[in-house]
Amino acid sequence: MQVRNRHWLVLFLIFFGIPFFFWGGPGYHAARSFKAAWDLGHILFFGCFSWLVFQYYQTREELRCTLRLFLGIFILVLVLGIGVEFMQLGITGRHPDPYDVLRNQLGCLVAYVFFCCRKEKYLTLLRTTVLLMLLLAAWPLCRALIDELIAREQFPVLADFETPFELARWREGRQLAFDRTLARHGRKSMRVQLSTAMYSGTALFYFPHDWRGYRWLSLSVYNPEPEPVTLHCRIHDRWHNKSGQAFSDRFHDKFILRPGWNDLRISLEAVRLAPAGREMDMQYIESFGIFVIRRAKPMVLHVDYVYLSN
Repeated sequence: MQVRNRHWLVLFLIFFGIPFFFWGGPGYHAARSFKAAWDLGHILFFGCFSWLVFQYYQTREELRCTLRLFLGIFILVLVLGIGVEFMQLGITGRHPDPYDVLRNQLGCLVAYVFFCCRKEKYLTLLRTTVLLMLLLAAWPLCRALIDELIAREQFPVLADFETPFELARWREGRQLAFDRTLARHGRKSMRVQLSTAMYSGTALFYFPHDWRGYRWLSLSVYNPEPEPVTLHCRIHDRWHNKSGQAFSDRFHDKFILRPGWNDLRISLEAVRLAPAGREMDMQYIESFGIFVIRRAKPMVLHVDYVYLSN
């Protein structure tokens, strides 16, 4: 009776989980930990699915937990997973992710080595390997939780680049790197590689969003060029998408960066009053971006010590 109840429970979880491949989930600006936890749902779903299929074939002695059965289910999960990713192409806000396919396959492996396989010669080695793969898959969630805790403790400092995961708070990560040779505060800064694209820069995406009670946003930017550089900045809140991301619905300003370090300060009162016809929601600032426009050649900037103050 307990086994039958367990089957029904797993079957319920599978049918309950199917809609979430196409509906719901974290938004574009959702917390990194929520996004990472959502991704792990692929392992849970296809682990349950694989376990249920394995259990179905337990009644057939010639197929019971054999390597042939495992390969068949592994291929079935692969086909279903790829199919789900292709179906998401036609759904607004959904994008295929090859890593989701890998997580699906990991769920199948978990079901086999931990719950179905009993007589495999190298079972201990298999379980250890799959466990290491699980830990690797869970690392983005652990990293996000650690840095989110650090960010809350650092606030009102938004980024000082002294802790190991701070670059992940910023977008365009392939253009970013820690730099120990230049620092305005502490021992490191963030090196930003800029291209000749129309807009090239980075944006702070993951941070404590409630900026009420502060008057200034400050940051330091190093310009290694011998001539001044125009740096643009933009700030928007969670309601910005409802305006179609109109230019008039966000804060925008620009600074002339002299060669060397430049200590910049932005009035949060100006930010609050920037959107046309409304006030910025200072309780939920969603993004702070810095960028240059159509540079004639690639260049580098260094950013350090981004913080709120009174």
